[in-house]
Amino acid sequence: MTSSVPSHLSVPCSDLPWRLLRLPPLSDPAGSLTREDALLARVMAGESGPLAVISRHPRCLVATRREARWPDFAAVGARLAAEGWPVVVRCSGGSCVPQGPGVLNLALIFARPAHWRLEDGYRLLCDLLTAWLDGFGVHAGVGEVAGAFCDGRYNVQVGGCKLAGTAQRWAGSNRRRSVVLAHACLLVDPDLEEMTRQVNRFYALCGQQRRFDPEACTSLRRCLRWPAAAAGDFMAEAESRLVEVLAERFAVDGLRRQG
Repeated sequence: MTSSVPSHLSVPCSDLPWRLLRLPPLSDPAGSLTREDALLARVMAGESGPLAVISRHPRCLVATRREARWPDFAAVGARLAAEGWPVVVRCSGGSCVPQGPGVLNLALIFARPAHWRLEDGYRLLCDLLTAWLDGFGVHAGVGEVAGAFCDGRYNVQVGGCKLAGTAQRWAGSNRRRSVVLAHACLLVDPDLEEMTRQVNRFYALCGQQRRFDPEACTSLRRCLRWPAAAAGDFMAEAESRLVEVLAERFAVDGLRRQG
């Protein structure tokens, strides 16, 4: 089922201005992913204001803690790593997600406002991403996509195919500073056949029955029918337009750009 997302949802406010971080790529998958944890810890400690973080990760499969408890997980991870697809573990829920060339990641890290609901974080992400796609002339909706890896209610989809997935993590408690990390994985120009094949292989080697269809996902490049899709550095173009959306939406809160 597909639904639309209301435009211009309220951006969480803070005494400190929002900052935009564009993190350089790392070759180590685990180190690349744990950078978000370090930034979350800084926001929780009050050492940083709210952050919008754009990053790219090296080729890997990102499994959940639940999946990491499977009996064959360690052996399967070692086997896939030897074949060029290391498996790392994330804290958020869902299921295994591929990362690598052609995938762009957006994380919003901020102190949780009073009365903030889990749904609010997802709606904020989806609002930003549908605005980003609007800039390319691509109309998107939100909803589940049967057959897509890491399917969920808050997929951003185009033509019934998943183009971005979302996840969310809350850290802290009522007695401490509570922080939200809302994350989106954007399929800009990846090899969807290969990525889906590796996710399916991970589940098969772990003795699980789950299988996914590469045709259930799409990419931004596939959706475009005009010259922008032929840009020399399409990933850079996609990232630049995402920065523009973030700068516009967070400008009232003083978003700053940082390379």
